[in-house]
Amino acid sequence: MIAIAKSNKEKQLSKSTPVSVFGDLDFLLKGYPMKRLLTSIVFLQVLIASAQVGDIKSASASNASRGGDRGGSGGSAFFFYFMADAINGLADWQQYKLKKREVNPSLVSLDVITQVATQPSRYYLVNPRVRGNWGLFSSDFRVNYLLEETVNGTTDLSSIDWQIVQFNIVTTRNVVGRLGAGFMKENFGGRQTFFESSVGALIQSSSKKRGILFEYRWAQDFETDVTARREFSAQFEKRLASRGYWNTYLTIGGVYQRYYESISVWGVQAGLAFRIFAPPDPLSPGNQ
Repeated sequence: MIAIAKSNKEKQLSKSTPVSVFGDLDFLLKGYPMKRLLTSIVFLQVLIASAQVGDIKSASASNASRGGDRGGSGGSAFFFYFMADAINGLADWQQYKLKKREVNPSLVSLDVITQVATQPSRYYLVNPRVRGNWGLFSSDFRVNYLLEETVNGTTDLSSIDWQIVQFNIVTTRNVVGRLGAGFMKENFGGRQTFFESSVGALIQSSSKKRGILFEYRWAQDFETDVTARREFSAQFEKRLASRGYWNTYLTIGGVYQRYYESISVWGVQAGLAFRIFAPPDPLSPGNQ
């Protein structure tokens, strides 16, 4: 009788929407083919230096002169088989994620974020960004603009940072954890483009009124084996308003960047985040 009751309980749980972090892990380890999983996911120390912007530009130009011609690699039949299997696996995983919208409506959403960081009397770091979220997938585009005040006036630099694909591995009512891959394009120095990876987590209260966001990025030059930039940021957010599809948050935190393993930039960061998604259905099982 105990075994039968346990079996019935497991069947009921399998039909309901998981609401814990372990629900995602159970799906990956039990309900999701390991072969498809592997093919799908193969993808503060603070040092204050003078004239950071000029140093970063010089380091970029120096690194570019060390690298050779940047060529591509050819494809093969194995590559197409790999991609076909990965696409099938991701399609199954995506369907599983979209079923959890009742628990976390922001799984399908658009985020528009503007943040400014400053170290008073030295420099300002501006990071406008847009991120689209669709179940398992996200795509995050931003501009990284650094303005420094010097005795000779102001100097600046910028980069384009696009996390082309981010996988929302954990998607529960309170936690979203993601891994991403894309590129960082320098608009200064050697004007190079680097492969950039990211890891991030958003932890929110059940009411979505407060949350904490962590993000770590690193851009690597595989030819010179130099890390062009590392970045860590953390923000606390508080919802200011919620009206229909629109949710407005105030963000306060800090950001730390280290360029070419020698030049550090950091500051106190604040901004606004606009999250646009369909409001939750109060009659859905996940919200009662």
